[in-house]
Amino acid sequence: MIKKIYRRIKDFILDAGFWIGARYIYKELIVPFLFSIGIVTFVLLINFLIREIDRLLGKDLPFGIVMEFIGLNLMHIIALSVPMAVLVACLMTYGRLSEDNEITAMRSSGISFISILRPALIFGTVVAILMIFFQNNVLPHTNHKARLLTGDIKHMRPDLKIEPGYFMDDLDQYSIYVKRKDKKLLKNITIYNKDASKTQETIYADSGRIEFVGDKLLFHLYSGEIHRLEMETMDEYRIMKFKKHQVALNVDDRYIDRRTEGRRGDREMTISMMQNRADKYKNRMQKIDKKVEKLVKERLNAEPPSSRKKIPKYINKIKEQKKKELSEAEYKKEESRLNTLKNRLKAEMNLKQSYKEQVYKYRVEIHKKISMPVACIVFVLIGAPLGIMTRKGGIALASVISLLFFIIYYVFLVGGEELADETIVTPFWAMWTPNILLFIAGLFMIHLIERDRKTIEFQFLKKLISKDNGDDQ
Repeated sequence: MIKKIYRRIKDFILDAGFWIGARYIYKELIVPFLFSIGIVTFVLLINFLIREIDRLLGKDLPFGIVMEFIGLNLMHIIALSVPMAVLVACLMTYGRLSEDNEITAMRSSGISFISILRPALIFGTVVAILMIFFQNNVLPHTNHKARLLTGDIKHMRPDLKIEPGYFMDDLDQYSIYVKRKDKKLLKNITIYNKDASKTQETIYADSGRIEFVGDKLLFHLYSGEIHRLEMETMDEYRIMKFKKHQVALNVDDRYIDRRTEGRRGDREMTISMMQNRADKYKNRMQKIDKKVEKLVKERLNAEPPSSRKKIPKYINKIKEQKKKELSEAEYKKEESRLNTLKNRLKAEMNLKQSYKEQVYKYRVEIHKKISMPVACIVFVLIGAPLGIMTRKGGIALASVISLLFFIIYYVFLVGGEELADETIVTPFWAMWTPNILLFIAGLFMIHLIERDRKTIEFQFLKKLISKDNGDDQ
């Protein structure tokens, strides 16, 4: 069985790479591919520099630092431009071959459309493999260096660069989690004390802001609660509500200097690094489940519900039952005990949800490092038949059509990432749905080509492009 599969793969590669028409198609693909990478990368780089120009102006930076800043940030731009360049190259190549009736000549000679498509599939697969290596082994390190250099240019400590949706563990006393950020205002803040040997303190705030006062970092927090649990007795659980609260944190001045290493975000990690982080947070979630199960068994003398979200309702039912069975004085004491347990379990479940969001974030990035390079193959299935159906290989039309498809792909990708970050959909479906949808669309267009269906003229795009060219003249 294995030999049979190997033989088929070998025949596929040999058929794709060594017949005369295949070598001709390879040559036709390379030039527009390289040209498209240059154009797309240049456009995206200009857009990036316009957004980041404020960080460079007025800093009196050496030319070498400026070029390093541009070069490091260029890497993530290339990760976006390569899949789009594959799409443009396939549209231009197969569009020109169709326009010059070379596709018709090949098919008249008994060559199937799948055989004509194979060189592009091999080309897309090679590019995809190289991009997977690039995404996992090159891009994380350049992203990390780019972020560190950006912080050094701005003369900002990393503790000022609080990234929404991630735990910040750089400070000695506290671990900080911010869900959203609106300019300088932080939203949905959670602060945990690291030294919980005597007292475990958790601070929740609806919003807040940070301010430096000397060597202190002040957190101004608004509308929140402070949860404190005495670890020695495990019974005294207090909740203090506040409208305004301040937390002063010590900051080490070494962060001002140029750094070569620092904490890494998910886009600055390899797949193995992110998998280790995801496993770590998953283990923490399991520990919370065991702690919740133990608390329910010890304090309620019962098995916890199958769904942890049902625990508050379960405790409310117990309270209603106790109200009927106990006297008023006994019920008040029991109600206080159950409310304390309920608040503590609720805090544990909130912490578990935060860990779950971390697991999803890392797994989203793991899938993205593979799904985006694989899009190079999917774009071959879209670009080649679409190029034949448009019957024009010009760069203008190919660029417009490629841009439309890439926008559709990117909107699905970003939307899926947002849904996965909120734990609404799984990381797999969030990152692979765009590829699956375009793969189906590509197979449908290949089916139309094989059935000799009529071409797509895209008259409205041609008129728009010709009109713009006329206006420019």
